[in-house]
Amino acid sequence: MKKHVSMVRFSEHISDILSYGGLVLCIVVFSILSQGRLFNAYNIKILVQAVCVYAIMAMGAIFIYSMGYMDISVGSQVGVYCILCIVVTNKTGSLLAGFLTILALSLICGLINGYVAVMLGLPSIVTSIFLMSIFGGAQLLIMEKLAINSISIEYDMTFFKSTEFMIFVIVVIALISIYLYNYTQLGEYVKSIGANELATSYSGVKTVKWKVLAYVFFGICVAVGAFMLTARTGSAGQGTGTGYAMDIMVALLLGGMPLSGGMKSKMSSSLIGSFTYVILSNGLNLAGVKVEYSYVIKAVVFLAVILVTCRKKDGVLPR
Repeated sequence: MKKHVSMVRFSEHISDILSYGGLVLCIVVFSILSQGRLFNAYNIKILVQAVCVYAIMAMGAIFIYSMGYMDISVGSQVGVYCILCIVVTNKTGSLLAGFLTILALSLICGLINGYVAVMLGLPSIVTSIFLMSIFGGAQLLIMEKLAINSISIEYDMTFFKSTEFMIFVIVVIALISIYLYNYTQLGEYVKSIGANELATSYSGVKTVKWKVLAYVFFGICVAVGAFMLTARTGSAGQGTGTGYAMDIMVALLLGGMPLSGGMKSKMSSSLIGSFTYVILSNGLNLAGVKVEYSYVIKAVVFLAVILVTCRKKDGVLPR
């Protein structure tokens, strides 16, 4: 009996064990393969800059994934936000104006994703595909109108790309996200929607309201993430933001996030997963692995995580 209880407890925490174990494994393996370069002063700065962008957006994405939804328009949104932030800042000379512009746009997108999909009876993935197409086209049109391949920001971003400031932003967003997710109705209801949306609705919860709020908060995190990416690179172009939607999904899965969402979702998945993904990518580069091989390795890791953490009796994926 005791053995059975122990096995049940182990199975309940297997995702946590794998996510933390994966992070530790990446640190140990790539510390050896990189001959100690993984944690030298210069590379730590690179790791923090990369983690900052992923972690901020992943913490917002947790609210969406907890409902069993996903947003594949993130990459296209990030690309447009970075470009607009630079254009507005260069035109007005005000970095605040640039940030407020992309923040307002991100809130509008959050409302579209969370409200329009429900009103039209569409799956959230459909509205995100619509937004991805719109933003992808807008990104190309803006760059064509500017008649350049990339645009650089004229504002001095030295302070905003400093390691100290990026750590500060991660901590602030983490504190806000953890509070909203663990101590407010927003976090409670998004997990409840992911567990059983119909039952949640029948219990008197206005699911539309909480879906909209979840997407709005995610939009804010995407805008902040895009701003930090702009600070990090100092420029933007047609390829900016490419792959971020998939990268965030992979990071969350590496952190132990179930694709089906629900009550097992945890905010820690965003932070653990972001650090694991960034160390994995950076470590492969430091180890001298060719780019084409690194993509294959990350794909194999992604598939392995899917098979282990998302398995159910009636199939591999939760939905």
